[in-house]
Amino acid sequence: MAFSSFTWPFRRQSSSGGGGAGTSKPSAAEGKEEEELGVTPQLLDFLRTLSPDAFKSSAVQLNQGDSAEAVGELSDWQQRHAVLVLGRAKELAKIRYDLCPRHMKDKQFWTVYFLLSRSYILPYELQAIQKEKIRRMEAENGKPIDAITVEVEMQESKCSRGSRTFQDDSEPQDS
Repeated sequence: MAFSSFTWPFRRQSSSGGGGAGTSKPSAAEGKEEEELGVTPQLLDFLRTLSPDAFKSSAVQLNQGDSAEAVGELSDWQQRHAVLVLGRAKELAKIRYDLCPRHMKDKQFWTVYFLLSRSYILPYELQAIQKEKIRRMEAENGKPIDAITVEVEMQESKCSRGSRTFQDDSEPQDS
């Protein structure tokens, strides 16, 4: 099977700018993209500690819990993250090459990857989800993004304040 037959997120793009793109230091624009996608030095250090056995044992646990079937397609953010992390973490690319498709399907590999690296990438993924919500709200309402950002922050503040209100209400009030 030719490498070009893989689906888009996992195919090397022809505009990568040469063979050593994964080993050179990123430009300012690439550094900003890495930061937005959660590809940090801490994540890369963590990925160096992973082994194929870690993926295999996690996949077995997923299969026992039957949650592997419940996982859908990768989000746009996850696809962009996967492409970037494969280019930056050669160890992960080697593990994926060793495991897929002989030991597990590609979809299962990425499910396990995102579960194992969750603590490193979750804040970045949540930030991307929030930005997407803001974009959608702006498109639906026709309001400028600053007004919507304030609305989202106010809603989040009300939610967190609402959970504290229940505790405050339980205390006796002296009038």
